[in-house]
Amino acid sequence: MVELTVPYESRMEEAHAFKEGKYLDLTKELKKDGYEARVMPVEIGARGFVGSSAYGLLSKLSIGGNKKTKALRLLAETAENSSRWIWSRRNERLLHKD
Repeated sequence: MVELTVPYESRMEEAHAFKEGKYLDLTKELKKDGYEARVMPVEIGARGFVGSSAYGLLSKLSIGGNKKTKALRLLAETAENSSRWIWSRRNERLLHKD
């Protein structure tokens, strides 16, 4: 399971630990039932900083070289653009729960 999180850069380690813990029981249950299961939390900072977990994920998926560089750049740009979009609409009622 891959869990993508886009936290503030100062909270990336905390976010990683939280996501690992969040799925711990599910992973244990799946393994007990005979499945192979692994949780791979990935963090891309809200301002586009790519966490080491993203590098690790791409390596585990056998993505390397130029493809890895391109994928990491795209992940960073997408996270940054998405954060910018959310920020630009922060006052719109649609984004807030009543």
